[in-house]
Amino acid sequence: MKRFDNIEKLHAVQGNIEFVEKQLNYKKDRAFMIFGTDAEWEHKQEIRTKALAYWKRRFNRILTELKY
Repeated sequence: MKRFDNIEKLHAVQGNIEFVEKQLNYKKDRAFMIFGTDAEWEHKQEIRTKALAYWKRRFNRILTELKY
């Protein structure tokens, strides 16, 4: 059962990776350009980049557990 649970975790983490990658590829929308600043945009992009790195590390950790 542990192997099956790890496969389910991999599926969930893969979904998170895809979601964060989509967020990183978004361009500034019109509402953000009106109400936001460039510094806020850069800050959000930095957070998303770190989140993507986290999810990729977690994916690799779970994948390593499946090898054994």
